[in-house]
Amino acid sequence: MPPEAVADLREALEAAGITFTSETYPDTVHGFTMADTAAYSPAGLAAHWARLPLFLDRALATT
Repeated sequence: MPPEAVADLREALEAAGITFTSETYPDTVHGFTMADTAAYSPAGLAAHWARLPLFLDRALATT
C-alpha cells in the first residue's frame, strides 16, 4: 500500500473508534515473507515472525 493509502486507512479506523495496530517493515513490499518471490526480505520476515506470536497471543487470548 502506498503511504497515502496507509494514512487514509489509519484515519478511517481511528474515526470509527477501532483499536488497531499498523506496522510497516522498512525496505519491504507486499509479499515480502514469500521466499520464492522477488519481494522476499529475510530481514522483514524475521521482524514479522518476531511480532506475529505477540499478535496471536493477544488476538486468541480467552478472557
